[in-house]
Amino acid sequence: MSLVILFGKLQEHETKLMRLYQHEENDKRKKGIALKASFSSIYEENDKENSNEKNLEEDDYFSLFVKRFNKFLRNKGN
Repeated sequence: MSLVILFGKLQEHETKLMRLYQHEENDKRKKGIALKASFSSIYEENDKENSNEKNLEEDDYFSLFVKRFNKFLRNKGN
């Protein structure tokens, strides 16, 4: 490997490191925003999620019932 190639690769590596360092510095400068949540809003969110889960379970049971009932009607008709 010649010295020219070696120095070229070294410069390329240094530029990559410099870009990485600058990117990390920019990320450090960005500030995040934190918001406080009241207990009531958290409770309402949990309540909504629970009601959605219950509705999904009820839908699953109802669809299973409909499938079985249709199967029963087909067998009864034969």
